[in-house]
Amino acid sequence: MNQLNKKTGDLDLADLMAECYADPLKHVMVSYPWNQKGTPLADRSGPDKWQRDFLIELGDEIKKRNFNGHSAVMPIQFSTASGHGIGKSCLSAWLIIFIRDTRPHSFGTITATTAEQLRSRTFGELSKWHNLSLTQHWFQLNAGSAGSLNMFHKSDRTWGCSGQTCQENNSEAFAGQHRDTSTSYYLFDEASGVPDSIYNVRAGGLSDGEPMTFDFGNPTKNSGRFYENMEGKFRHRYIRRSIDSRDVEITNKELFKEWENDFGVDSDFFKVRVRG
Repeated sequence: MNQLNKKTGDLDLADLMAECYADPLKHVMVSYPWNQKGTPLADRSGPDKWQRDFLIELGDEIKKRNFNGHSAVMPIQFSTASGHGIGKSCLSAWLIIFIRDTRPHSFGTITATTAEQLRSRTFGELSKWHNLSLTQHWFQLNAGSAGSLNMFHKSDRTWGCSGQTCQENNSEAFAGQHRDTSTSYYLFDEASGVPDSIYNVRAGGLSDGEPMTFDFGNPTKNSGRFYENMEGKFRHRYIRRSIDSRDVEITNKELFKEWENDFGVDSDFFKVRVRG
C-alpha cells in the first residue's frame, strides 16, 4: 500500500490513524513510503516476515481486550530473544510510532543498557522512522547528540514517550506512569541487561488503561528477569518469541556460516549471537 500524499488533510489523516487502532501492520504499511522512488525505502516493500507476524499478533491481542477507554484491561506483554541483525530496533520504532499515532494521550518509557545505545541506536532508529512517517508534523522528537531524549505531541507534552537510562539508581523514572484512558507502555532494548528492579518498578504502570510492554534482547544470561520472562517462572505472562537470525531476510547468511564453522552450531557464541 503506497504512502498517502503528504497534503492529505489532518482530519482525513486522523481518521486513517483511527482505522489502524487494532491493526499495527496496516499502520506500518500506510505510514511509510514503501517502494517509492527517491526515498530510503525505494527498494523495500514492507516488514520482514517475523516482524509482520509480530504486528499481526499484537493486533489480535488488542482486539481480544477490546479496551473501551475507561475499564482497565490485562497488559499486553511481548518478550523477544534473538540473534543479531534481525531488525529489533526497526520494529521498536514502528511500535512506538504506532502507539503514539493511534492512542491519544498515550505515554511510553524507552530504555536500553547504556545511555549511548539508547541515544544512538534506539532513538536513532526512532528518528529515522519518525522523519519518514505521515504524522511527523504532529510530534516533536528530541534525539540530538545532547540533552533529553523524548517525543511529544506538539499540543500536549504529556502525549509521547521519554528515554531513560536503566541504572538501578534511576528506577524512579519508571514509576508513576499511568494512563487510565489510554496506553501506558514500556519498551526495553537489550532487555537482558536491564536490572530486575526496573522490571519490578514498571509493573506499577500496568494497573490501568490499556498497558503494554515490549522487551527485546540477545539471550546473554541464564538468570535475571529477561530470562525468567522467556524461560522461567514468568513465561506464562508473556507472548514469547525466539528469532533465529538465519531465518531473517536482511541478515548476512555468509557471515553466520563462517561463525558456525568457527564456533559450532551448538556453541554458546552461536546460540546467543545467531540462534537467539
